[in-house]
Amino acid sequence: MKKYIIKRILSLIPVLLIVSFVAFFIVHLTPGDPARAMLGDQATEQDIQALRTTMGLDQPIYMQYFIWMGNVFHGDLGQSIFMNEPMSQIIRSHLGPTLALTVYALVLAVLFSIPMGILAARKRGTIADQTIMGFSMSGIAIPSFLMGLLLILLFAVKLRWLPAAGYKDPGQGIGNFIRYLTLPAISLGLMQAALITRMTRSSLLEVLSSDYIKMAKAKGVRNFWIVFKHALKNSLLPIITTVGQSFIALLSGATVTETVFNIPGAGQLVVNSVGRRDYEVIQAVILVIAVINVAVTLIMDILYGIADPRVRLEE
Repeated sequence: MKKYIIKRILSLIPVLLIVSFVAFFIVHLTPGDPARAMLGDQATEQDIQALRTTMGLDQPIYMQYFIWMGNVFHGDLGQSIFMNEPMSQIIRSHLGPTLALTVYALVLAVLFSIPMGILAARKRGTIADQTIMGFSMSGIAIPSFLMGLLLILLFAVKLRWLPAAGYKDPGQGIGNFIRYLTLPAISLGLMQAALITRMTRSSLLEVLSSDYIKMAKAKGVRNFWIVFKHALKNSLLPIITTVGQSFIALLSGATVTETVFNIPGAGQLVVNSVGRRDYEVIQAVILVIAVINVAVTLIMDILYGIADPRVRLEE
């Protein structure tokens, strides 16, 4: 197992280097000058050039990349041009809401989708199965921003059960923290819940059609035990993969939801920074999100190896 984990970690290092390279060069090759945006239209060319020199933007782009990566390896993600704060502090304050929203959305999605997928598989071809699959198709088809607006209209405006927008820190009370995140979490997690439901159903049906399950039925084993003791365990691999991919999709796609619900997360930070050409913020957020995604991928690979030892042997 140790060799398997080390091999997976080593294989992910090039991914992070490629992400850092792509993020840096895409950001720096986009039109616009952060020095000019910072000083405004009234600034002279001499002032703009002086600021560019101070910021290191007058150096060749490949040198800027190596300097930035050198600082990253020493734990320095840079400093925001406009907010004049260290990136570590900015990311710490903005990443918390995004991670909280992502985890909450994933928990809701998993708690809802796996039981629904199991029920659909057990009741294959019945009205229950068709209803669940119909709802899952709707979840895939409806965009998250539209679902967010519909949820606000129903639960915040009409029923007044939950707040329409905003964010409360856990320090201000867990109850308020959960209340403010519930609507955005449902909006964000609906599509992933639909995908996990479909994958659970599909994976379980495939296992239920195998010979050893038919043998268990022939021996008179109760259907409940067949599903939960034998079939579900052997259908976990694709479900684990889908849940891991869902976390990555939720984390990467939280920007729209944060904008709709006015959550001060990393996605909203990037959107604001793009308009200001705040290179340091954009690069740092993309890199940190990539590191989290790679870490989640590694965890999923480890769980995959635990669930099916044959994966480790093949490696």
